[in-house]
Amino acid sequence: MKIQEQVKNGITVLRVSGKLIGGPELMELKTAFQNIVNQDRHHKVLLDLGGVSWMDSSGLGVIVSGHTTISRAGGVVKILNATNKIHELFIITKLITIFETFQDEDEAIRSFGGGTGA
Repeated sequence: MKIQEQVKNGITVLRVSGKLIGGPELMELKTAFQNIVNQDRHHKVLLDLGGVSWMDSSGLGVIVSGHTTISRAGGVVKILNATNKIHELFIITKLITIFETFQDEDEAIRSFGGGTGA
């Protein structure tokens, strides 16, 4: 798993690629969420899952944990580019009721109340 982080219009975009499955690599994502809070950055997070080829319940658990961490700090986590398979996981687990999901990055950025994603 690989995580790239960038800030666009005050929103932290976490781009995850690879497999989001159990193991020590998941701690990287959990740490990324915690660092956003610890560094007192913008608590608006867009989690781009477009590069994720597979996710299991452990991966979902870390995303929920990240959501809880960010929410407690007064922020919000939204999902970008979930594959059909991952989107189905969100529906089956009813997490779709917790996370706003987007397929267009500019639309997702605007949904936070920011400008365009350019």
